[in-house]
Amino acid sequence: MSAKEFRRKQKVANHLRLGVLLLILILLTVFGILHQYPQGWRPAGVDAFCPFGGVESLITVLATGRFLERVALSSFILLLATVITALVFRRSFCGYLCPLGTLQELFGRLGKKVLGKRFTIPLSVDKYVRYGKYIVFVLVVVFSVVMGELVFRPYDPWVAYQHLTSDELFSSLLAGFVVLILSLLGSVFYDRMFCKYLCPLGGFLGLLAKAGYFRIRRNEKTCIDCKACSRVCPVNIPVAELSEVTSSECISCNLCVNSCPVENTLFVEGKRKVRVTPIVVLAATLGIFSLVLGVSTFAGGFAWSVKSIQEITLRTGQFNPDEIKGSDTWKAVSELSGIPKDEFMKAFELTEADFEGTLKDWAHKPGSTREVSEVRDYVKKRLGK
Repeated sequence: MSAKEFRRKQKVANHLRLGVLLLILILLTVFGILHQYPQGWRPAGVDAFCPFGGVESLITVLATGRFLERVALSSFILLLATVITALVFRRSFCGYLCPLGTLQELFGRLGKKVLGKRFTIPLSVDKYVRYGKYIVFVLVVVFSVVMGELVFRPYDPWVAYQHLTSDELFSSLLAGFVVLILSLLGSVFYDRMFCKYLCPLGGFLGLLAKAGYFRIRRNEKTCIDCKACSRVCPVNIPVAELSEVTSSECISCNLCVNSCPVENTLFVEGKRKVRVTPIVVLAATLGIFSLVLGVSTFAGGFAWSVKSIQEITLRTGQFNPDEIKGSDTWKAVSELSGIPKDEFMKAFELTEADFEGTLKDWAHKPGSTREVSEVRDYVKKRLGK
């Protein structure tokens, strides 16, 4: 293959990767807006599309036998797809699919264009700060088990991003909004700040990465020591000094592979000398997710949209208090449960305006500390369920 053709293929691989990342980011951004302001069809909320919620709830189920509120079956399905890709391509979810990573990368590109360079934290500090995401992961899991809720949610920058148009942003999600702003501003100077130092999902996948089948290898005999691979790495791995990238920090973006000017010098290879191109890694990662989501959607397990309590009751033929969501109205809950309006008005100190609105609007009024789960628990107790 000519050098020109080789470089062309590398550029195509980089453009495809960026295109997929942008497409996912745009799609989920639209989902987030439509969830807040539905136009007929209402997508499921951010919690239904988060694999880390599946991690928190799975460990909680194993430890206590109970599921965490807000976590949908779709979170477990996404977790399954994420784990499969990690066992094959290490952290390819981070490098090829993660929308929060995309946001940071876009701000990083902006910073490089404006500042003309990228900064790095001194290795003496960086190597210790990297443990932050593992500490966050352990703390989140422990407190989720102990408290029985998604404890990271109020601090999650992606949840905050998905609620930029919501009243919750400056109340229950203020901390997450601050983390989002600091992460994006930090990424202007330092690549993927949140990914490298704080992301609990990154910590979880980092633990699985060592078992990944494929990894990046370098042919020391043909390497010209240009160090292009090290310069382009978003997580600052000294690729040019390694014969094999075994670090759990590697997010499998393969930008280093696509920057190497010498063919067959830097490549993705399995333990049995099976080589694949970065485009194959991208296609296979997308294929795994598409297959898992496709099968689960066909089987009725993946929640792409929010179903109202009326729709669920009509489909199942019975009213289930556990299906009450913040998007449901007080009026619908009253009618379907058979609990009189006056009883709800008195028990929850509702106004007429509250009763005509959604449970979520009531719970998130300025100064309110109430939760939708209180309504669910009240109905269950009142109906003896």
